[in-house]
Amino acid sequence: MTNKETTQTIYDLFGKGDVPAILELVTDDVTWTCPGPTEILPYAQVYKGKEGVAEFFRLIYANKDFPGFEVRELIEEGDKVVALGHWDAKSKTTGKPYSGDWAMAFWYRDGKLYEHKEYYDSYGEAMASKP
Repeated sequence: MTNKETTQTIYDLFGKGDVPAILELVTDDVTWTCPGPTEILPYAQVYKGKEGVAEFFRLIYANKDFPGFEVRELIEEGDKVVALGHWDAKSKTTGKPYSGDWAMAFWYRDGKLYEHKEYYDSYGEAMASKP
């Protein structure tokens, strides 16, 4: 698989909730970064290793739903893939909806993901999630 294909596979697995399969596509020393105020968005942290990535997904699934999640473009250059997309989400804490565009960067080593960073409007998400 190309890095671009692996990235699409990660998104497909995310949509199915298949975290164990995602973990097979990351390195043991993976770093996964999600921005935002941790006191409002508990998943907004820097995670290390496969256990950290599993915890990220546990917190995501526990705290928000995605009525709409669209990958609009995948751009591959060397060992990096950048994904551009849009989501419609809803806080499970407040029930409030929010939407936004996002960018995510994926870095690969020997065909496995070793670093992931998200870029999105964490302020808008925090306001929808704040009781």
